[in-house]
This record gives sequence, C-alpha cells and structure tokens, in this order.
Amino acid sequence: MKRVIIFLFAILCLALVAWSRFGEELEDAIAVFSQSVQPSETVAPDSAAMQTVQAFAREQGLTLADWPEELIVLLDKNPETEEFVLQYPLKKDSHPTYDLTDCLGSSQVPLLLQWDKRWGYGEYAGELMGLSGCGPTCLSMVCIQLLQDASYTPQYVAVFAEENGYAVKGNGSAWSLISEGGKKLGLDVTEIPLDEGRIIRNLEVGNPIICVMGPGDFTTSGHFIVLTEYADGYVKVNDPNSPTRSQKPWKLTDIMPQMNNLWVCR
Repeated sequence: MKRVIIFLFAILCLALVAWSRFGEELEDAIAVFSQSVQPSETVAPDSAAMQTVQAFAREQGLTLADWPEELIVLLDKNPETEEFVLQYPLKKDSHPTYDLTDCLGSSQVPLLLQWDKRWGYGEYAGELMGLSGCGPTCLSMVCIQLLQDASYTPQYVAVFAEENGYAVKGNGSAWSLISEGGKKLGLDVTEIPLDEGRIIRNLEVGNPIICVMGPGDFTTSGHFIVLTEYADGYVKVNDPNSPTRSQKPWKLTDIMPQMNNLWVCR
C-alpha cells in the first residue's frame, strides 16, 4: 500500500508540473496581440480607400504597387490614417529627428499614435509599427508621463520590446511587454482583476491603466489602450489607433466586458 501511495503521489507531482508548463505555454500563446490589419483582409477595388490611394498615386506618378495592401486595408478600416497611408512611399525611408519634451509637465497622459509618421513606418514584430505597434505606443505614453522622461518614445519602446523578446512576429506584442517590460523600464506595474471599484480608485488617484481589449468598440481582434481618467461613470481613453475614440468619454461598465487584462502603472 505504501508503494502505491508513493507511486500515486509521484504521478500527481508530474501532472502538476506538466499542467504548470502547459499553463505557461498557453499564456504565451494567448498573450499576444494581432495586428491592426489581419493578413487575410482585402479592400474592394471600388472602395473609398482604394480610390483615395489611386488618385494620390496618379498625382505623384506612383502605382498601387508602391503601397503594401495592409496599409490600404488600414485606411479602409480607419479613415483617420489617410495622411499616414498616402505618404508611405514618400516618407517610409526617412528617419526624422523629433523631440517629445512638449509631452512633459502636464498632469495628463499624452496621446501618441502608433501610426505617427515619425515612427509609424518603422518595423515592429515583422510589420509596420503603424499596424502592430499599439503595445509599445501605450507603454511609451505611460512612461513619458510617470517617469517624466521624453526619451521613452514609441520607437524606443519598440526597440526595447524587440531586443527583450516581447515582440511576436506577425502578432504584435506579448502581454509581458507591460507586466515585465514596464518594470524593466522603471514603472511600478500591478496586474489587477476586472473590478470596477479598483479601476475607479486607481484612476482617481492618477494611476493610468493599460488594458488589453478584445473585439468590440476598439478592435476586431486585440488592442492595447490606456485608461487615463475617471469621472461620473465615464473613463477617458488614450487609443493609439484613433484620436476620435480618444476624445470620446466611454462609460466604464460598457467597455469592461471587452477588457481581457489590466495593469495599473505608477
């Protein structure tokens, strides 16, 4: 009987180890963000986005082949990106210098866009930063605000993510970019449950919250945003893919079901 008990205990230990490893692998598998545009998406030839790009191409002596199809899809899905998309053939190889010190000194988290021409044409996770860079851009916004250091640009954080294994080719950023990477960059990062009270209390004392959003108002797949303020049941959101959505007050209880994970930053 003693041998049987020892054997069963050994089997249980092995099962627990296997489950732990499976859990880690599963977390790594799901803790990744899809791009703003999925590889299978296309644009109809008569769509407004396609006509806009064709007209610009004729004006500049270019052809549609000068644009990755993913960018035309991006424009089709998000008209706010028009200038970024149209300028791609003309600006993609430029490396402008820029200074984000104007983001310092404010009590508000600065809104930065993943498709800003200053960094959006660079590569991240095997795609253009403008398509897959929501994670680094959100972490950049929070670092600049909390650390009061303008050197934490989206481009800087994207390079950091690539070098430290947080960028997942073809799928954007691992969740660990926020939970682990944020700490390496100097932030105090705490994962919290989907609890309305905790969200409100943290925002009321000035702690921004980086969120993983699932399909809904902000994305059809996965997307990072930052919750920055709370008042009377509504939150202010910094969406790195949309100035329009960033200007709109969002009822907290309406968007909570779309949240897959949350990290409070201090």
